Amino acid sequence: MTIKLNSLSRWAVLRAKEALGFDGPDDVERLVRLNLNCQSPTDVWISRRDGEISFLCFAPAGLETIEFYIDGAFSLLFDDERGEVQYNCAEFEPSHFEIDDPVIFTKIAERRDRNPAMEEMLYRAQVNVERRLAQQADEYQMALAAMERRLAEHARTDDQGTTAGASSAPVSAQGTGGEGPGEIGGGVAGGEQAGGSGDGAS
Repeated sequence: MTIKLNSLSRWAVLRAKEALGFDGPDDVERLVRLNLNCQSPTDVWISRRDGEISFLCFAPAGLETIEFYIDGAFSLLFDDERGEVQYNCAEFEPSHFEIDDPVIFTKIAERRDRNPAMEEMLYRAQVNVERRLAQQADEYQMALAAMERRLAEHARTDDQGTTAGASSAPVSAQGTGGEGPGEIGGGVAGGEQAGGSGDGAS
């Protein structure tokens, strides 16, 4: 069996009659993982915000890990005649570290002065672009006005054609050729049959 303690610098010794305090948020539960290395078996007690002390668990001698969820601040207490207790917990370890003499590989780059000739060239190019855009806008407006004029002329032409068609004379009900009432085309009288002689002979 291998006893793994990992880095000994992470272990701390809990003195006699000393409580192990933990801080934490009151509105959410968190996982507490406490590693113990006890010289002898001991009882573990917990004290909450109200000050009431209650039994938590029994820790045997040697390496043991205690895990539980809890919210808010609390303290853990051990028996007075327990011998030496060593512990480590992620809540007591720093979440960041600082370098006293860091080596910086970056620096702030300062903008160098631009060439006046380049500045003038860029300015002239910008002026040309703006002039070209203004010219395109004028051409677009002219094309739009010409299109509107053509549409108006086309609509006016359609209106004139419709008016002329409506005012034309209607066809006479007498028929073509100027026949009078009671006459049939070809000059045949109403009392005569087609193909008959003028004297009425059969």
